[in-house]
Amino acid sequence: MSEQGGAALNPMNLKYRLVRAIGLFSAAFVFAADLISAHADGLTFDAAGSLFVADGHSVSKFTVDGTKSTFATGLKEPIGLSFDSKGNLFVSDLGSNSIYKLTPEGKKSRFASGISSVGMAVDRSGNLFVSHDDSIFKFTPEGVKSTFVSGLGNPIDLAFDGAGNLFVVDCAVRDAGIGRWILRFSPDGTKSGFASGLKDPRELAVDGAGNLFITEVTAADAGSNAILEFSTDGTKKIFATLGFDVSSGLACDRSGNVFVLNEHSILKFDSSGTPSTFASDWVSPDKQWEYRCVDGHWPEIVKAGTTQVVLDLSKDQSVPHATEAEVVWAPDSKRFAFNYSPPHAPHTSYETIAFYQLRDDKWVALGSPVDETSERTQLAQLAKERLPKNDPSRDILRVRNWTSANTAILYAYSDSVRVGSGSRSSEASFLFTLKFDAEGNSKIVKTQQMSGKEVKSLTNKFEGV
Repeated sequence: MSEQGGAALNPMNLKYRLVRAIGLFSAAFVFAADLISAHADGLTFDAAGSLFVADGHSVSKFTVDGTKSTFATGLKEPIGLSFDSKGNLFVSDLGSNSIYKLTPEGKKSRFASGISSVGMAVDRSGNLFVSHDDSIFKFTPEGVKSTFVSGLGNPIDLAFDGAGNLFVVDCAVRDAGIGRWILRFSPDGTKSGFASGLKDPRELAVDGAGNLFITEVTAADAGSNAILEFSTDGTKKIFATLGFDVSSGLACDRSGNVFVLNEHSILKFDSSGTPSTFASDWVSPDKQWEYRCVDGHWPEIVKAGTTQVVLDLSKDQSVPHATEAEVVWAPDSKRFAFNYSPPHAPHTSYETIAFYQLRDDKWVALGSPVDETSERTQLAQLAKERLPKNDPSRDILRVRNWTSANTAILYAYSDSVRVGSGSRSSEASFLFTLKFDAEGNSKIVKTQQMSGKEVKSLTNKFEGV
């Protein structure tokens, strides 16, 4: 389900941190044609049942069988998606503070400027509703803007049901102590309370039967969540328990399945709440192997869909923050790169790579392209040039992607800060092509120094800026 040599998903970590900081924990929802295309934030379904995902600087499309393709590119920071009944996709782009309209063919135009929000929804008449500050604005299909309601606390996520009722997650910060709530606006605009006493509601979605689903924080550290289900009369129950922090979306398909986007995968819950993995950059392309973290600290490779451990990565590396590490699978699933950050000096950044290869159904470690005991930076070792020898504040080495089963592209970056009189900083960044033979031995076959503009663009991509 992932594109060749790349990660399946980019969950927009910076966007989530920003949203979290200002109390915006939500998403988008829409009524499309004769079905509920329920969706939230970075997830939405079209009328054909394909799932669309806000994916870094683009929008990706997953067909019903999980095949992934790129639907739109050239966006800065998409944070909300919403379809109308004609198949037009509205994309809220935080980076440009605009809402774009994409036709079914992918033609992009700017629909509204000066506004972007994680909360968007389209009604049956094609009007787009957008939450912003203490208000919800309404845009006609022609783009004419008006205020639907104002004076709310902090309206975030929006969702329409089949009867035309608009549900709003209101996360007024001043009311956190007494709980947040969900409001309901009838088609004539009458406001009423639908649910109250919620601690930290986030993404919102509605299924075809009118049941409302919402993610709710259940742990003080926000590391555990639950999906709550509200029936049409407001009766609440726990639909599913989540052992992770939901980052970017919630959606329902036509069959009543609930989809959740977390930091590395899209999970699918059937009507009984039983989960399965729909797409993940932690699962190998052949779907035989899966990276996971036990309690967020112990990285390992398991047989996909099981708890059978085939490789304990913590025996080879010290990985204090395993959930922030990254596995990049080779296209044939016979090798993978493990991008991780071992313990390092305070106020510095150090990231490196470990490679593994499958031999006789066992994963074995390959030699590293750098010597971690060397006093030289990883970049200096690979470039084999006289680069700054001062202690760097950042020494980064990552696998960017695989171009084939035997070829990986490495990204290396290093800076150094010279202290004292005339202090100044220097930096350098390169791309390296690393080629493997059948036994797993590797060598650099191509070296490319990157320009300052390329460095900034790639750094922003990695860091989600």
